[in-house]
Amino acid sequence: MMIQQQANVGAGMGRKKELLHTVYGVYSGWIGRFPLECQRGCAVCCTQSVTMTSLEGKEILGFVKRTGTEKWLTERLAKAASVKSKAAITTNEYARACLEQREVNGDIPGNWNFTPCVFLERKTCSIYEVRPFGCRSFGSLVQCSENNGAEIAPIHLTVNTVFTQIIEHLNSDGGYCGNMTDILESLIASKASAPAGLLPAQPIPGFFLDPREIKTIHVLLKQLYEQSSENQTFGDLIDKFLSI
Repeated sequence: MMIQQQANVGAGMGRKKELLHTVYGVYSGWIGRFPLECQRGCAVCCTQSVTMTSLEGKEILGFVKRTGTEKWLTERLAKAASVKSKAAITTNEYARACLEQREVNGDIPGNWNFTPCVFLERKTCSIYEVRPFGCRSFGSLVQCSENNGAEIAPIHLTVNTVFTQIIEHLNSDGGYCGNMTDILESLIASKASAPAGLLPAQPIPGFFLDPREIKTIHVLLKQLYEQSSENQTFGDLIDKFLSI
């Protein structure tokens, strides 16, 4: 099902962070129903191919500053500079192309880079409490490895896509998307605009859903609305995209 309109996103970093944590919380409650094999020490997916928004990058850097590990991170990023995997299009740009029935060239990132994430320490995430959605959303119903891919339910993939769209939407008034290490380097350097390899975040153009998935997505959007003290953004998504 294609639903195509526009929804506003509010400004203010404090508000954006509150909305981001609401998204994380609602997703965490929903994903808990799946019997995923993922557990502490399972780190096959913890690679340098993770993508995120600059809003999530600011959350990570805030944590790094609080823990006094800025120098350690700078050294790690310097070593990671030559092994990054870059995307050529954002999730919302791809959604718009689908809604407009356009083919997209170069929409698939390069080969997956299995180099361990810069934040991985002894197969454990050292920034677990502020990890980006790209990490939070990865899961598998079977134990996976480099030679045995992850398996997820179709609705899991749909919800992941919708929530990725929402997080990009929250960042769409000046933020950007891209590889995690690229974004962190850019933020540390305090660059005013997205450098080469990073893409401006786009507002949600609509959701591309199977009719059987609409109820699930509507329930989750309603939870976002009800759990946020600043709920206009999520209310817009319900009213303009999925009002039923």
